[in-house]
Amino acid sequence: MPETLNASARLLRAFAVDFLTSHDLDAVESIMDPAYCLTIGGYALDGREKSYRPAIASLFEQFPGLCVTVHDVMLGPDAAALRFTEHGAPAKQPGGTAAWAGVALFRIEAGRLRCGWAEEDYLARKRQLKTGRCDPIEAPHAAPWDASCEPAEASTEDAVRRWLSDPAACLRPGPVEEVSAEGPRFAALVSAAAPLRSNLTALVSAGERAAFYLECCGSYAGGFDDIDAALTGTPVILRMAGLATVRQAEVAQAQVVADRLGLHRQLLDARRSGSRAGSAG
Repeated sequence: MPETLNASARLLRAFAVDFLTSHDLDAVESIMDPAYCLTIGGYALDGREKSYRPAIASLFEQFPGLCVTVHDVMLGPDAAALRFTEHGAPAKQPGGTAAWAGVALFRIEAGRLRCGWAEEDYLARKRQLKTGRCDPIEAPHAAPWDASCEPAEASTEDAVRRWLSDPAACLRPGPVEEVSAEGPRFAALVSAAAPLRSNLTALVSAGERAAFYLECCGSYAGGFDDIDAALTGTPVILRMAGLATVRQAEVAQAQVVADRLGLHRQLLDARRSGSRAGSAG
């Protein structure tokens, strides 16, 4: 039977199903460029064989039955994105299970993933493994790989850039849907008051959809129950990945995942150092 899916759908399906869910590390050779680099949580896994494959091998060892459920996709000829949930049971914690959300976006070159940016809600994973209660998993996209492939749209990217030019855009109620389970909201972690700025690291589009990766740099707003209140005001960075929909030249919806656990670790480091000084640059 001839393949009827578009090339980007086949590539993203291979990434989510043939590689991650099937735990086939050799699949990366056809899916990713040798120079593939993934930016996540403030780290760059630079190089498919040098950095990325070993990191994923470690994840598979930690969660031997890891699965990926896809909830949303964006497909373009030179870029793609997906919103997903990873879920599984840790090998070293019998009976424990966890499900945690993520958003990933990619640039495509010569039919393979060339670079990617992602964030996942590891704070939710940590909580579930600690409490022994797994979060419910959202229903999957009915037909993610049948989505149409649309070209990049400059007007969509302009609308998202304009929206994100406000550093507090992802902290305020409105079009933003925070894809995170329990724990502090984004606005409880980073103060919307000055000084606040954002670094837009990546932006790709397909039709009226766009995916973005940014760093929200500001001061800690005091949202963690287990962090000393004296650290409120500490410079922090909240890294975010999101999928946005643009209608009538405005962002109508944005689903955003943030590295809340990474921000929590920044504060623990500040507490250990005994200083509120830090760098949000």
